[in-house]
Amino acid sequence: MDEFDEIVREFLLESYENLDQLDRDLVALEQEPDAHPLLQSIFRTIHTIKGTSGFLAFAKLEALTHAGEGLLARLRDGGLRLTQARTTALLELMDAVRGILASIESTGAEDDRDYSDLVGVLKTLQEPTSDVDDTVVRAADGMAGARAGAAGTGPSGPPMTGLNPMGFGPARLCGVPATGRMYMSFSWANRPKDSTLPSANRTR
Repeated sequence: MDEFDEIVREFLLESYENLDQLDRDLVALEQEPDAHPLLQSIFRTIHTIKGTSGFLAFAKLEALTHAGEGLLARLRDGGLRLTQARTTALLELMDAVRGILASIESTGAEDDRDYSDLVGVLKTLQEPTSDVDDTVVRAADGMAGARAGAAGTGPSGPPMTGLNPMGFGPARLCGVPATGRMYMSFSWANRPKDSTLPSANRTR
């Protein structure tokens, strides 16, 4: 194993551990949506992944986490409130990051999925305008048509039971119909883990 491979291995291990902590922070944030320490912890996790992915030239991961970092910074600083749309987008971000990390671990490279839609939603949700949620829903509905004919499997895990209009993980995990909107009712605390995704509980 050369030096670069060792750096990537350590990056993956650290990222999985940080994402496990982020899971716990998101559970707590559901109960305290204005808790600054929780928002700061979540921001720090995404900021760390973004910085290292940029250094390692993982461009998709860097773009995703950069967009998520911008949204989290606004939430942390009190410029935005945590709405259902923003919560959903953050869940989508977590699934996408885990999927890319799994691809890097198994193949040494990022997956071939196009995450530009999710990046766009994360950026749109940084706007404090009152109609931003409706804007995002219209965008998500348009994305549904493009993804509806795709194969019934995600980047990893079992066959999807339906496609979220945004086309990412929570539809697989929560069974949201393909015609549903992104405003789904679920609790992050009760969100099942995808057993095919790597975990930090591994031998170093």
